[in-house]
Amino acid sequence: MASAPSGYNPIVKNMMKNMGFKEGSGLGKYGQGRTQIVEASKQRGRRGFGLHLDGLEPADIQWDFSKEKVNIQEDVYWMPQCFRDPPKIHELRQWMKEGPKKLVIDDEDEFCDPGILRNVLACKSVFDKLEPEEMRRARTRSNPFETIRGVIFQNRAAVKMANIDAMFDFMFTDPKDSDGNSILEPHELLYFADICAGPGGFSEYVLWRKKWEAKGFGFTLRGQNDFKLEEFFAGPPESFEPHYGVNGLEGDGDIYVSENLREFRRFVLENTDGKGVHFVMADGGFSVEGRENLQEILSKRLYLCQFLCALSILRTGGHFICKLFDVFTPFSVGLIYLVYHAFQHICIHKPNTSRPANSERYIICKNRLENTKDIHDYLYEVNCRLGQLSSSLCNQDIVEIVPLRLLKEDAAFYDYIVESNNRLGEQQIIHLAKIKAFAQNT
Repeated sequence: MASAPSGYNPIVKNMMKNMGFKEGSGLGKYGQGRTQIVEASKQRGRRGFGLHLDGLEPADIQWDFSKEKVNIQEDVYWMPQCFRDPPKIHELRQWMKEGPKKLVIDDEDEFCDPGILRNVLACKSVFDKLEPEEMRRARTRSNPFETIRGVIFQNRAAVKMANIDAMFDFMFTDPKDSDGNSILEPHELLYFADICAGPGGFSEYVLWRKKWEAKGFGFTLRGQNDFKLEEFFAGPPESFEPHYGVNGLEGDGDIYVSENLREFRRFVLENTDGKGVHFVMADGGFSVEGRENLQEILSKRLYLCQFLCALSILRTGGHFICKLFDVFTPFSVGLIYLVYHAFQHICIHKPNTSRPANSERYIICKNRLENTKDIHDYLYEVNCRLGQLSSSLCNQDIVEIVPLRLLKEDAAFYDYIVESNNRLGEQQIIHLAKIKAFAQNT
């Protein structure tokens, strides 16, 4: 130790002086101890010593909490209602447009501010060299709602569904028609479907709310992310029945396979007196680690198949909720445009229980309209064509399912999508910067 700081307790300084300590010398009988302070290790994770990560070097920086806006009471922004009739199949078939496969998204600024798009992608790229565990620790400490976790449920997904259901006046667990009357007949079970949503947190929440007054149908990939009914501690798993398409319980649950979609539809209608379910939940996603900026492009077929599955089993007047990520491309916005014509009201919302630094958001669709079979059939044909183009040797892809011209001509729809993307993008930029600060200052 080179010198004793003036802030030390006088008793301590006298004690060291009595033991022979002299200002500027080291400890020990002969003053052989080190005279420089021991610096904190700057090693990042399990990497080698001396590695520097540009923009993420450890630093004693502070986060300015005034930059973020944290509200317990959440705002809901419904899209202006569409009063036009749903398009017919002969017209829809002319809308599909193919082109070269794209694996970049930095030029997709038709539906957002170009500066916000660039900043979102740049902020995500900062973390490319950060180890996953470091990222998780910084994200956990920086998220004001992280400590909610799963509460009484098996995972966070159940709490997200509880959050959304409450935000939208319990439109899923207590569904009503446009006049405010319950859409359930006396003594009728509440029928719902949970697709691409293993291990089943969404369904566990619904069964916790409704107990034996609900019946759920599950459809998801078999394997490690399958439904875990043995972990439905809050709700009765006996009221939930998984199905995996062709071959039933022995199927693979692949939602991209048209035969699986048809078989799941047959199963649901057979068990609901041919009427379909009152609401559908879809929470599909897969790991895009290292390719976060391409999540929307990689998820486009998943988006489509979840919409398609919902329209195939949802009764008239029913509701739908589906997880999305970025919606910058004409393909994704075209999907939203089609459900805009298939439901009375739609809303894009990011709940507090969704981590603020990721691209996740949910589309809430209320009151399915009649005469939407042509939209369903069109999405079915698009999925079949995507299957034909899915080979890694094929350089073609479907780039539009609604002409860009139509998307921009509908001013109410276009303005809503742009405002939503900009608002959520600005929020994401702030919280990505917050994670960066918390990663630097542990």
